Amino acid sequence: MKQWPFFLILGLFVLILSSFDSAEAAPSAVVISSDENSGNVLERDAIMFTFTLDNEDTRYRSLEVYLVASWVTGVPWNATFVDSNYDELDNNLIRMDKAGQETISLIIRCDELCSSGDTNTVQIYGLSDPKFYNYDGNVTDTCGSSDCKNDTSPASASSNVTNTRTITLNAWVEYESEVTCGTVSNTGDSEVYPSNPIVCNYTLTNLGWNTDTYQFTSTLTSPSGQKFVNLQNDITGYWPVSLGMADGKVLTGHSNMSVNATHSAEGIVSIIYPNNATAGVYNFEFGVTSTNETRTTNYSFNFTIPESDEEVIEDSANETAEEENEEVPALSLIPVVISIGLIAVFRRK
Repeated sequence: MKQWPFFLILGLFVLILSSFDSAEAAPSAVVISSDENSGNVLERDAIMFTFTLDNEDTRYRSLEVYLVASWVTGVPWNATFVDSNYDELDNNLIRMDKAGQETISLIIRCDELCSSGDTNTVQIYGLSDPKFYNYDGNVTDTCGSSDCKNDTSPASASSNVTNTRTITLNAWVEYESEVTCGTVSNTGDSEVYPSNPIVCNYTLTNLGWNTDTYQFTSTLTSPSGQKFVNLQNDITGYWPVSLGMADGKVLTGHSNMSVNATHSAEGIVSIIYPNNATAGVYNFEFGVTSTNETRTTNYSFNFTIPESDEEVIEDSANETAEEENEEVPALSLIPVVISIGLIAVFRRK
C-alpha cells in the first residue's frame, strides 16, 4: 500500500506528457480581433479590413498561423492578406513570437465576381502550428517533429483553429438612378378627358453611393407623329405639362445613411391637353438625366384621347346622309322601268 504515491506521480507524469503530444489538436492559442464587421465597396475598387492577432501561448518560442478567408456564399471575391507593411503574406502565413502580437489586413477587391447590388460574407480564421525546437536531439516523440530536424506538420494542415471573424460586404456603384411610374390616367383606364389632367405618379431613386443631381426632359408624340419637346418649360403653351420636379433636384447617395438623408423623391407628371386636340393614341416620354452619371433614364406611357360628343354626332349624321344618298338612286329607277314598259306595250298595238 505504500507504493500508491509512486503510481500517482507516474500517472501525473504520463498525463503531462500526453498533453504535450496532443497540443496541435487543441483549440488555437491565437485570438483574432477586429473593430470591423461590415463594409461597403464600390465596383472596380477595393476595401481593407485590419485584424489583430494575439498569441496567448507561452510554451513555444514562436508559431506559425495559416490565415483563411472562407466565403459563405460560395462566390469568392478577390482577396489578399497583407502584413503591417502592406506586403502580401507568403502563402498566407505569418510567424508569431511567444505571447506576441501581430497586425494583418485583408484587401478585398470588387472586380470579376462582384458588381453593384451584390452582397457577400467572408469568415476569417487561422490554423496555428507550434514551431518545434529540439533541445537534446534524442527524444523524437515530444519534439513536435518526426525527425526533430524538420517541421513536418505545416500550419495549413493543423487542427488548431482560431476564433472566427465574420465580415459582411455590400457592393455599390458610384452613380445610378431608377424611375418607376404608377397608373397613368385620370379615370383608371387609358382614355382621358379634358375635365381632368393626365397624371402619372412616379418615384425617382438614387441607387448610387454618391449624392447626385438630376435634369428632366419631356417629349409628346401625337397620333400623326408630330413631336412636342420639353413642354415643361412652357406650362402656359398649347400642351401645358408639369413634371413635378425642377432641374437640379438633389438626392443623397447611400454613403450617407443618416435619418436626414433623402435617397428618393416622388413626383407627378400632369398634362392638360387642349380641347381641340386630335383624337387618337398619344405617347409621352420623360427623361431623367444624372448629372454625374451622365446617363438618361427614360420612362414613357400612352394615353388615348377619345372622339368628342360633337365629333360622334357629326360622324353619325354623315353616315345617315350617306345611307340616304345610297337609297335614292334605287327608288328613282322604278318610274323609269314603268315608262319603258308602257312604251313597249303601245308599240305592239
